[in-house]
Amino acid sequence: MPSKKKDSNWTTWEDMPIDEFRARAEKAKALAAEFGQKLDDLFPGLVTLTKEQRQTAPRLRDGEHAMLHKVLDVVDMKPALFESLADQDEGMDPNRFESALLRDRIEKHLLFSKVAESLSPIGGELGDSTLYTAAKFRETLYAAYRIAKTHAQTDRKVMDVLAPVIDFMRKNVAAAAATKSRKPAPAPSTLPIAEEA
Repeated sequence: MPSKKKDSNWTTWEDMPIDEFRARAEKAKALAAEFGQKLDDLFPGLVTLTKEQRQTAPRLRDGEHAMLHKVLDVVDMKPALFESLADQDEGMDPNRFESALLRDRIEKHLLFSKVAESLSPIGGELGDSTLYTAAKFRETLYAAYRIAKTHAQTDRKVMDVLAPVIDFMRKNVAAAAATKSRKPAPAPSTLPIAEEA
């Protein structure tokens, strides 16, 4: 990564010259791609969900892994009780509820969670910096857009420049309204809550 020149008068990314920022952004993307490839090598077959799949995927609560292991302890104690679930575990044997396979999946989930948690500060800082930067220009430019849109009604040259912006804004408003009207119900809890237990 390029180092700060001694004669530079900037100290953080905010006052870094844009050429330097662009160069560093390219290097950061290359490092991220390299790291992503290393993760793929460590865990071949990593899954990518769609936005909709992410929204409806089950979320485990703190301590839930251990509770699910206890459920499997009962499965191991009384396997005959769970024969009706034999074809629901997506295992290798359609005639047996495979508790060992499910234990492996629980542990892999927990370990994936810990790896993701260890990486979240990196993504969090970049994500937070992205949000912070947007706050430095978006509202001011939306105010400028409202003025420009009003002016465009009587100035054809302004309208020619602004027309794609107006179209973009209308589409986003329509998409947001459509999303609100078909918001999916939250995924059911994987374990009963205390009142139901």
